[in-house]
Amino acid sequence: PDAAYFAATQVSRQRARDEAMEVLRAVVESETAVETVKGQALSDITRIALDMEREANIETLITSKGFEQCVAVVNGSNANIIVKSDGLLPNEIAQINEIVYEQAGILPANVKIIEKGT
Repeated sequence: PDAAYFAATQVSRQRARDEAMEVLRAVVESETAVETVKGQALSDITRIALDMEREANIETLITSKGFEQCVAVVNGSNANIIVKSDGLLPNEIAQINEIVYEQAGILPANVKIIEKGT
């Protein structure tokens, strides 16, 4: 059940990203869109790609610290981190916050850590 929850969360995150990228690519390729709008769409595509890279790095590093499951959702200057845990210790919370800050520059105040019990 836990593995299914984490897998479903990752699929949902990817589906939302795919839909956003599709819309942005359509704007970029549009012959009628204003150049400033196209520029903003390109910028958004770049930001989404960067967020995806940061999420992958955060997930890899958090699981390397012994967490069995982790899903990171980065959105600009905010992050939601879902970890499999029955109660995070203060040092584990600090580890997660440090990883998020190192990988994405997001301050702990903007990081929401969600525990998914076993």
